[in-house]
Amino acid sequence: MSERILDLTRLLPGPLAGQILQAMGFRVLRLLPPAGDWLQGYAAETHQWLQAGKDCETLDLKTEAGRQRLLDLAAESSALLENSLPGTMERLGVGPELLRAAHPHLVYVRLSGYRDPAAAALPGHDLTYLASAGLLDRLDPAWRSLPLADLCGGFWAALAVLNGLRAGGGFYQVSLEAAVATAAWPPLAGLDGSQCCYAVYPAADGRVALAALEPHLWRRFCAAAGRDAWLEAASTPAAPSNPAYLQIAAMFLERSADAWDAWAAAAGLPLRALRLAPAMPLLPAPWTARTSGGNLETP
Repeated sequence: MSERILDLTRLLPGPLAGQILQAMGFRVLRLLPPAGDWLQGYAAETHQWLQAGKDCETLDLKTEAGRQRLLDLAAESSALLENSLPGTMERLGVGPELLRAAHPHLVYVRLSGYRDPAAAALPGHDLTYLASAGLLDRLDPAWRSLPLADLCGGFWAALAVLNGLRAGGGFYQVSLEAAVATAAWPPLAGLDGSQCCYAVYPAADGRVALAALEPHLWRRFCAAAGRDAWLEAASTPAAPSNPAYLQIAAMFLERSADAWDAWAAAAGLPLRALRLAPAMPLLPAPWTARTSGGNLETP
């Protein structure tokens, strides 16, 4: 079986799925329309990060030659990713039914927006998927810097490819609105930085993240710090009104973040210095699937 993935997607989630699959050892061939990818002009650095290591070819699916080229490429590829609005590829004559009739081994993965069929033809972006999924307020302000629906959609699309390969082919439609429900578990109390055992502290240089949530880890932290007096302070407020918090904060100001990082590693503690995100190429199923004919089914 070919290890090549055809990637007809643009913007974020589809190219991310391609990058994930590439990291797993697949070869990814991007197939771009003559107009290219709008993201390249809008956010060149992000575009470059998503597309690093991939081959690229321009393909005009509005022409007979372009459609034939896609059919030929599909014959020697494991999977195809696309994120056009539902119905677009069908109108062009290269939808999942036609491609899979010609090449039953092909795993065809479509990234779509909304789970409700009545909204399937509506355009959207990460912000609207979070809003529709009921997560926007909960993720404020994180949504401003982390496109979580796109991120979840990219991972689920990659998993759909793997699931389809295991099944010997199939058509999978991954909804970004449904994919982000991966992050919709009930909130966990205390994981918001409001408790001493799970908070970010300034150091003499930089900051450290302490995540000694379980009692045995907090006991280990107190022992390493030589402060048995803090044993009952784990779930107390990480606020200036709390004497224990002030003492812990004062201790972290005694060394640099890197020094605390090394100290924690030696003591087996869940504490790390805060780093900047690396600017490099990379190295979750709310889908409907059809692997043996019939109607779309939800696993």
